[in-house]
Amino acid sequence: MQRISHEAYRFGASKVAPQTPGLAARLRRYIGWKQRGSDTHLTLEIDSQTSAHLQRSARDKALSPELLAAILLTRALGQERRRRRAEAALETLTPREQEITQLTARGLTNLQIAEALVISPETVKTHVRHALAKLGLRSKMDLRLLFIDLGIRWWQDSAK
Repeated sequence: MQRISHEAYRFGASKVAPQTPGLAARLRRYIGWKQRGSDTHLTLEIDSQTSAHLQRSARDKALSPELLAAILLTRALGQERRRRRAEAALETLTPREQEITQLTARGLTNLQIAEALVISPETVKTHVRHALAKLGLRSKMDLRLLFIDLGIRWWQDSAK
């Protein structure tokens, strides 16, 4: 078995917080950082290829690798939290709302959906409005972007 070399980055609140206020607190909340004395630390081990990419990206953005890693981790954890909320919200949709939501995300118009499901366009409109409200979205485009973020392949038939 080949051993992969890893580099470790240690993130401390005193190092990260002055550059991005609230970042250390958000990381603590997301992943349960432990506090030692007046500072908070998290150590991440990454492979050498990822480390090299992180260092190049940090240099390009004029940031320390530690700060860039902390920012990326915070964004990823926030996105994961939003994904979990969205999946939970999708489960609250009625079967008909789920069906219409999928067709809407595919880009079908209300009239096309109505014809396909043999219901009135007003009924489709009502289901879309309710689904968007339950998901906390404002538009059909927001719905499509949500499906992209969740990795839902709306362009494929759900029936197998």
